[in-house]
Amino acid sequence: MIVARRRFFIAIGIPLVILGMLMSGFVVDTDTHSPSTLNGIHVGHVPANSSLAHSNTSSLTERPHITYTGYKRPGYELPLAKGIPLRILALGASTTRGDSPAEVDNNGFRRPLRQRLTALGHKVNFVGTDRLGNMTDNDITAGPGVRVDTIHEMATHIVEKSKPNVILVNAGTNDCLMHVDIDNFYKRYDNLIQYLLMASHKTTLVLGTLLPTWDQHFNGREDVFRVNPQIRRLAKIYQKQGLPVVLAEMQGPDGVQDENLAEDGMHPVTAGYEMMGTKLFEAIVEADARGFLQPAEIVSWIPDDGEAGRTDEENYKEWNKQQKKLAETKAFEESEMAKMEAELEKMRQQRKASG
Repeated sequence: MIVARRRFFIAIGIPLVILGMLMSGFVVDTDTHSPSTLNGIHVGHVPANSSLAHSNTSSLTERPHITYTGYKRPGYELPLAKGIPLRILALGASTTRGDSPAEVDNNGFRRPLRQRLTALGHKVNFVGTDRLGNMTDNDITAGPGVRVDTIHEMATHIVEKSKPNVILVNAGTNDCLMHVDIDNFYKRYDNLIQYLLMASHKTTLVLGTLLPTWDQHFNGREDVFRVNPQIRRLAKIYQKQGLPVVLAEMQGPDGVQDENLAEDGMHPVTAGYEMMGTKLFEAIVEADARGFLQPAEIVSWIPDDGEAGRTDEENYKEWNKQQKKLAETKAFEESEMAKMEAELEKMRQQRKASG
């Protein structure tokens, strides 16, 4: 009897135990990213005048609570968050745009940052309401001379529609240059940050401190040094609250210095923008180490790779251009044929009359 029970357990029980262990440890890893098109064309931005670009803030829902589990990265050479695609919104004013008397390409910090991220093996797509710069993936949402409240309004035209998983925020310099209620700057800034977190639940925010300025016309240097501590304190408060926010410290001994600014005393030269790109990259790596980075929400019209999407778009434009050229050639040939037919008919009529 005992022997029979042992044989039954070996034949039936052990396989069932192993099956149960396999079932309990099985995890489905879904891929939330797939290249997609809009009307057959890959796109990477929402035009400001598009019907897609107008948000309905009443649809915002409370950001779900997420417990982030960080891990220790061995260095900068490995992909972040298992190599997830990074859908990035660069949001701000003229410095975000890459403006400078010394610059002509308006790529600013975006190109060096993108190069470092793609070098790790990531697909990167900058999103935004505008296109600026001679880089291929050049989408952006930024305006010259805009203050934080205007940047907040600009964000409502893109964030809810594009759902970036990384937002680079550099806002407040023009509040300082215009000396707008500096003591309460943090309240306006917090309104912007809270909106961004609610509008894209899977985003990580990278908050950049403001660059120094020695411009003598606006005299905003003192206010910059009053605003930056507010941004630093807010970043600490957000992290204390468990929010996915990191700080990109643009000042300090290894940050942007006075000598890295152009002749206007406000905007960086090329080396300064490259420093900003490095600081933003390091902040994104920190976000990964804290476990903040998540796959972006699926948006059907946004591909994972901004350059591939733009290439497809350019291919479509070239195809469309060729089709127009073929149509023009066909129309020209038909016109020439009609002239030849008319001339030949005229010749036949003349021969018939003379014969």
